[in-house]
Amino acid sequence: MSFPTHTSAKLLLTVISFLIITACGSTTAEEAPVTVDTVTPIETVDPTPTASHTPFIPTATETALPPTATMTPTQEPTTTPTPTSEPPVIVVNQDSICRIGPGLIYDIRAYLSEGAVPILLGQDQENAWWSVEEPIHNNTCWVSSEVVTVQGDINSLPIFTPEPTPTLEPSPTPKQKGVFYYLVALDTGGSVGCGDSLVPVYAGVPSSGDLEKDIHTSLHGLTKLKIKDLGGYYNPLHNAHLAIGKIKFHEDSGNVEVHFSGSIPKPKDECEYHRVRGALWETVRHYRRVKSVTFWIGNKLIGDLIAIIDR
Repeated sequence: MSFPTHTSAKLLLTVISFLIITACGSTTAEEAPVTVDTVTPIETVDPTPTASHTPFIPTATETALPPTATMTPTQEPTTTPTPTSEPPVIVVNQDSICRIGPGLIYDIRAYLSEGAVPILLGQDQENAWWSVEEPIHNNTCWVSSEVVTVQGDINSLPIFTPEPTPTLEPSPTPKQKGVFYYLVALDTGGSVGCGDSLVPVYAGVPSSGDLEKDIHTSLHGLTKLKIKDLGGYYNPLHNAHLAIGKIKFHEDSGNVEVHFSGSIPKPKDECEYHRVRGALWETVRHYRRVKSVTFWIGNKLIGDLIAIIDR
């Protein structure tokens, strides 16, 4: 075996050193780009946490939750009781007397016609009479609760206690100018029948100037009144069933012919006969141009039908 010379050994050592150096240089050169690749993704991670905080600020959804609009429906029940606080209204059910005070002992101030809606002002302590303002002449008077209907809440109405000014005698001359019919004031010392008096009742209609038309209105007010007592005055035709037909005024004689259909009961006695005849005849005869009246039911005179045989 031959050993290498000194020069050959030196040359071999140089080659080996070169190979080691190139091997080391190649690893460092390859590692440098790897560290660059790993650093750049770390920088992209840094902004993402800050970006995730900004979408979380939608407090706008929280401000949309507390709208008080959902609270308004609960306040509506407090508003619903208002319909019960409507002002009360009074309607007259039939032709009625309106007096100075709350009672039959008070004098007549006005007359209210059926269907009238006077202004309701107050009531008495017992709710038996109503203080109203009648619609034609705006007089303040009292009407009985028996002849009216009251609608609405009456609790807000004041209670009036007028000074007592009773007048026991009926008032035969009402202030109104219009169409009237007649009822009976019983036992008043008058000249009708058995000490009775006739009292005019305003029919609630102004005079038209046409005599036949006004007579029809007066008789209609009397015959449609189906109650026995109107404000303390007696209606002797409350049980009659009469419908008005033809009315004819004869200018030359002053006579009025009135033709009815229906029926009228015979009075029970002489006093009742005069009450029936007085109310019916005076309702037509009080017109100044009328001199006499003839009433018919079919072809029979009412005078004969109501006559008392043994009188």
